[in-house]
Amino acid sequence: MARKLFYEHVDVFTKKLFGGNQLAVFPSPGKLTKQQMQNIAREINFSESTFIYPSRKKGIEARVRIFTPADEIPFAGHPTIGTAFVLLSRGRGKGKKPETLSIELDVGVIDLDVEYSGKSISMIRMHQPVPEFGSALQNRGQAARALGIKTYEVIGGGVVSNGLDFLIVEAQNPEVVKRAGLSMSEAMSVITRHKVCGIYLFARVESRKANVRSRFFAPGLNVPEDPATGSAAGALGGYLARILKFPATLRLAIEQGVEIGRPSMILVDVQCDRGIVHSVKVSGCTIHAGEGTIFLP
Repeated sequence: MARKLFYEHVDVFTKKLFGGNQLAVFPSPGKLTKQQMQNIAREINFSESTFIYPSRKKGIEARVRIFTPADEIPFAGHPTIGTAFVLLSRGRGKGKKPETLSIELDVGVIDLDVEYSGKSISMIRMHQPVPEFGSALQNRGQAARALGIKTYEVIGGGVVSNGLDFLIVEAQNPEVVKRAGLSMSEAMSVITRHKVCGIYLFARVESRKANVRSRFFAPGLNVPEDPATGSAAGALGGYLARILKFPATLRLAIEQGVEIGRPSMILVDVQCDRGIVHSVKVSGCTIHAGEGTIFLP
C-alpha cells in the first residue's frame, strides 16, 4: 500500500499568489532515503523542495534538507525562508510569537528574524553566510554567448561563494537583462569553467521599487531559470559591496522573475567595516499557495 506524504506549497519573495518562487515543504516526512527525497523533488519539479527533521543541536528549531529536481544542495535562500514560514505558521497559537528562529542546514546553522503585522508573518530576514570572493569573470565573450547578449553588454563579473558558488555577471542595463536568452551548451561550458552552480545576470536600475533587475540560470541543477534566488541575491550584495569599496551599509531591492511571469522582490542588507563584509541579510515575504499529498511506493 502506498504511503501518503503531506506537503505545504508556499510562494516565497512575493505578496501575491502565483508570484515569487514556489516551494514544497514536507513538515513530517518520516524516514526517507536520499533517493526517495530526490525522486519526490523531481516529481514536484519546483526549483526546490525541503524536508524537515528534528535537529540534535540545542536551540535549533529543525534540520532541513534541500533538493532541486537534480540534486541535494547545502544552502539556498527561498527554501530557508519558505521553510521557516511553514514552521512558524504550524506553531502559531502556541504562545508568544517568536521574533527569531534558527534552522540547521548542511552549510551550518542559519539564523532568521521574523516580523509580524498583527497575527500574520509580514517578513522573514535570513542571516546568510558571509560571502567569499573567487576569480574574476574569465571570458566575457563566452559569458555573453551563454546569455544570448553581446560581449560589449557585459560590464564585468566574478565568482562569489556563500555556501553555493555563483558566477555574477553585470549587464550594461536592464534591457539587456530582459532580452537575455540561455544557450544551454555555452552556459554549461561557463558553469563548468568557473565551477559554479549557475549564472546570475543583473543590472543596476533606478526605480521607485527596485535598484537591481536580475535573472538566474542553473541548468546543471535542472533549473533553466529561477524566479527568485535569495542565496544569489546575498552573493550579489557582497559582490556590489566590493565593487563600491565596502560602504558601511548597502541595501538592495532586487526584482527577479518578471521575464517568466513570476515577479519577485528580494531585499538585501550588507554591513561592511574596514574593507570587509561583516554581514549579509536577505529578506522577503511568503504566502501560502496550497497543499497536497504525494504517494510513495
